[in-house]
Amino acid sequence: MFNRKAKKSKPVNKRTVSDIQKKTEIDRPSLPLLGVVTAFLIAGVLMIFSASAVLAFVRYGDTFYFVKKQLIFIVIGLVAAYVLYKLKYLQLRYLTKILLIVGAALLLYLLPQAVFNIPMPGVVTLNGATRWIRIPGLFDIQPAELAKIVIILFTSLWLTRGEKTKIKMEKWIKNYKDNEYLYPIIKFVYSVLPVVVVLLTSGFIILERDLDTIVVIVLTFFAMYYAASSTKKESRFVLILLVLALLVGTAASVLEPYRRERVQSFVEILVKGEPSNKQGGSFQIWNGLIAIGSGGVFGVGYGESRQKLFFLQEAAYTDSIFAVFAEEFGLLGSLILIFGYFYFMAIGLHIARNSKNKYLALIAIGVTAWITIQALLNIAANLAIIPFGGMPLPFFTYGGSNTITTLMGIGLLLNVSKTSNTIEKPSRKVIR
Repeated sequence: MFNRKAKKSKPVNKRTVSDIQKKTEIDRPSLPLLGVVTAFLIAGVLMIFSASAVLAFVRYGDTFYFVKKQLIFIVIGLVAAYVLYKLKYLQLRYLTKILLIVGAALLLYLLPQAVFNIPMPGVVTLNGATRWIRIPGLFDIQPAELAKIVIILFTSLWLTRGEKTKIKMEKWIKNYKDNEYLYPIIKFVYSVLPVVVVLLTSGFIILERDLDTIVVIVLTFFAMYYAASSTKKESRFVLILLVLALLVGTAASVLEPYRRERVQSFVEILVKGEPSNKQGGSFQIWNGLIAIGSGGVFGVGYGESRQKLFFLQEAAYTDSIFAVFAEEFGLLGSLILIFGYFYFMAIGLHIARNSKNKYLALIAIGVTAWITIQALLNIAANLAIIPFGGMPLPFFTYGGSNTITTLMGIGLLLNVSKTSNTIEKPSRKVIR
């Protein structure tokens, strides 16, 4: 994407300079991006209300309980998005280093409880998974969600580092040249540092039992690295490393009983066509498929889903919200939603292509790949194309960390888009 050969410029006749128009940058975000994100957010809030109203009333006596909380998450996310949108180029690069430290610290904070069962203040373990840090009175932070943004920013920064940085790092590496054991290791790590960071991050997240996030991070990273790679050899090398990472992560996670249960549930649905366990993971997949099938072509109507009431329950407004959407709006509505995500992808890639800065362009590619991949994987899981996991549907799934980080990503994408926008300004006539 960034290695196209420059076209030879044609000589300009001095008498025709008056006909040439200069382009001037303006601080204006992408209106199509704002439009599709706004539509997603409105639709998401409406779907969360539809999917959670009955359960919210039964548990809390307030049909709007989850909607109110989701609106708070959206407001926080929009504030964070606006801050990221307004940041200048150098400020954004500096923020990358800060977020890298913060993200690593949060992931490490979970490990004592996740690995050694040592209780940590604020750390929450749910269904055997230790993924959250509770902020009293607000919401639970999921460090793995923040890791998505950190990986995108760090990878963009590293792949576009300046010559001064390269020279400094090479000088530092040469200090270990006399060490025959350490020198080749340091040199190799430096050459593939983003891959190392992704592997270490994935290792931490595996220990916290969140394979779904790892899949999104790895695929997003490869999309960015492929876009920035100068040779096919580099692309193949990174692809091999990432495939190995996915295989190792999958093998490690399958050792966990709950992961084996999910795979077994998936196979059970494919082979038998119905669940044998009315309480297991296969039952949730089955009820989701019933909801999707019940929608027909045009759906049963907004708020009229039956599966959300007694069968999907909490999953109705979280992991399985697409199934509820498909039941209420049918095949036609589902296709429109899927088209919306592809339209979002097209906008994001257009922003990246038009960016005059490689660092910002890679950020745009990363954010676009992350949100699109996550959306398509969630839909595929609901359709029983892949094993069901805990992957949220961007803009639709209820949750603090997911909503806020997704909007932070949109803020970054809008930041890139404003540098891509131009207006044409006529120049003065120059006749010689």
